Amino acid sequence: MSYMNCAAGGVLGGVSIIHILPETGEVLNKLVQDFPLSFYITFGGLFVMVTLVKLGGHSHGDHETEIDSIIVKEDSVQQDSLENQTNSELLEQAALLKKHDHEHHEESLKPKNIGSVIMLLVGLMIHDVSEGISLGLCTTFDDTFQMFMAIFLHKWCEQVCQAICGIREGLSFKQNMAFLVPLCMATPIAQITAFFIIYFTTGSGELPLTALVVQDCFMSFAAGTFIGIMFEEVIAVEMTESNNKKSLIFKLLTFLLGFALISSVSIYEWASNK
Repeated sequence: MSYMNCAAGGVLGGVSIIHILPETGEVLNKLVQDFPLSFYITFGGLFVMVTLVKLGGHSHGDHETEIDSIIVKEDSVQQDSLENQTNSELLEQAALLKKHDHEHHEESLKPKNIGSVIMLLVGLMIHDVSEGISLGLCTTFDDTFQMFMAIFLHKWCEQVCQAICGIREGLSFKQNMAFLVPLCMATPIAQITAFFIIYFTTGSGELPLTALVVQDCFMSFAAGTFIGIMFEEVIAVEMTESNNKKSLIFKLLTFLLGFALISSVSIYEWASNK
């Protein structure tokens, strides 16, 4: 799963940098006298995604590290104190520890910070709606296929991130599913909505000028969210938590493999046009 996550991150980077960014703004930027407004929208998508992830407290494993350090300190203190106590005191201490562990277990079952789960969901929903609208407004097979493949390869990653965040914060199975179901449905609903709006307003599937401007805006924003997810959910997690240099090298190679996949498709399209 870790290697597939890295490959998906490479695909996201390739789609956003090689495919989406060069094609966005063709209509939007011309309307503002060739001012690169689409790149500002891309930065806005990147900023929104990173901000929401950070505000949500998505700590990429810091929570588990903190718990481990606390447990080690408690075990050390308990061992030092137990060595200096009599048998009766040991029995009393054992009873107190058992009670404390029971209370701590009950406390751990309660939701800790549901706000972090909500903030992560909001960020991912914004991303999913943007990419769904962009996919629904695609009118050529190549654009539709590449956008679909990018969504297909990374969609499971964000579901896992959302589920792990809910588990870490102590949500029950039903509570976690309440967050996962809308996340699963956001992209297809946005795609179908955009498709039917264009179909019923034009009747032919051809995009009017307004729809082309909207497509540029959402594709630019989606590219920014792609880049944000690539850095926050792939590079920041996979490239820093690995203690094995060999594993890190393989992760870098799989990341580059995903990027090379999209690069090869773009090179093939360029060669075919020539």
